[in-house]
Amino acid sequence: MSIFQSAKKILTENQIIAILLAFILGLALPQVFKPLNDYSTQLLILVFFFSSLRLSFNEIYGYVKDWRMIALTSVYMLVVLPFAFYLPALPFSNEWAVALLILGAVPTGMTIALMAEFFGGKNSLALVITTVTSLFAPFTIPLVTKIAIGHAVPIDGLRMFWSLFLTIVAPFILAMLVKRAVPKRVEAHDASFRNFSVLAFALLIAGIVANTQSGTAIIIERLDIFMMIGAMIWIAIFIWASYYIVRWRNRWERITIALCMLYLNNTLALYIGDKFFRELGVVPKQILLLIVVNALLPFIKVTADTILHPKKKITLKSLLT
Repeated sequence: MSIFQSAKKILTENQIIAILLAFILGLALPQVFKPLNDYSTQLLILVFFFSSLRLSFNEIYGYVKDWRMIALTSVYMLVVLPFAFYLPALPFSNEWAVALLILGAVPTGMTIALMAEFFGGKNSLALVITTVTSLFAPFTIPLVTKIAIGHAVPIDGLRMFWSLFLTIVAPFILAMLVKRAVPKRVEAHDASFRNFSVLAFALLIAGIVANTQSGTAIIIERLDIFMMIGAMIWIAIFIWASYYIVRWRNRWERITIALCMLYLNNTLALYIGDKFFRELGVVPKQILLLIVVNALLPFIKVTADTILHPKKKITLKSLLT
């Protein structure tokens, strides 16, 4: 086996390594990977198309009918989390408090439909939560920011809805049509679709991180280290709590909900921070929060494996796959 084939095998079979590597490369080589950000929409479409080929329409419909689950997860994510993140940080640093408020206020990230499977979750449920919270966000973000800081952050609802349709709904519909037309071929190439999704997702992450890093000076002081550690612990507590808000769903679905609370729409968060709070110096703190969120992924993986497979021995390989 060649070095190239070995590297390909490692990255496609160890998805967290691929994600973390993309994040590190985006930070270390922003000028190299920044051009990829110009194709973020196209990469998102590819991610959702290939991911949707592996989804079940009936399963998605079943989740949509559970209005209690949708209501509780949406309120917890879009109302509870922003204030829970913002208020404890306010006495220490206004910049960090606002960065955490924005992070908590945004909906689930659009790439979570691929990420959920890595952690033993349900891609179909992740897709539903992403869609619903993204539809509510243009209304909740201005309200939350107005209550917290007295300054409503306007969100272009039509633009966000169009982005949602273009990157999620349209690829999903196309994938369902393809599955209906050639179901056996789709099933036969399931592994390839998974690999294409991983590659597109890694390139997307590298481009987004490189774009936020490029031209942004990040100086890490003692307070920043303290806030990063505190934010990691505090976010982890609320992610763990979210596992218990819909007790009538099974373990796999509750893991998915918890993961959706962690992997939020950082692209939207960075846009809000740069457009409305640049003078406050929020963006560098948001980039540091990206590090915090990604650093939590291996711990989430261990927790998910422990919950889903209590008798399974946790190894380095199982952690990364």
